[in-house]
Order: sequence, then C-alpha cells, then structure tokens
Amino acid sequence: MPTYDYRCTEHGLFEMIQTVADREWAHCPHCTLCCHSVITTAPTLDIEAMANIGMPSAFEVSGDRMTKRHVQAGQNYTHPAKAQKYR
Repeated sequence: MPTYDYRCTEHGLFEMIQTVADREWAHCPHCTLCCHSVITTAPTLDIEAMANIGMPSAFEVSGDRMTKRHVQAGQNYTHPAKAQKYR
C-alpha cells in the first residue's frame, strides 16, 4: 500500500500507509483528529514500473536521454562503441 502525507492542526505533518480508496483523510496518531492529505513532494514517475506493465519504450526513451546527457557532460564512462550512438 502507498504512503501518504497528512497535516494535523495540532501536531503537524505525519505519514500514514493507506489504501488508495482511503487516501483523502486519516486520523492523527497522537490525538486522533481527522486530517486531510497534503502533497509535500512532487510526484515521480517510476519508469521501470511503466515498462513492466506494457510501456516498454518508456524506459528506453528516458534511459537514452539520460545516457546522452551524461556522455555529453563527460560524467560517466561509456564503452567507445556505444558512445558513437550519443554524439
């Protein structure tokens, strides 16, 4: 189950493992006050998981972009035969 962030007016932020159906609110673990969910960080995409559920090009496209950026910046080692692809 996913972890969601909530804000209690008395105790501040807390995390709770909830089902997707119950994600809108949770009870504060300290005072049992009903609290609404908040977004504290930007959501991320799990490219590998997307590839596993039927979007095989998602990982290849994003991986190719990142590899090209690293090669251009000289920040990683790439075998010379593969480096030609990204120049």
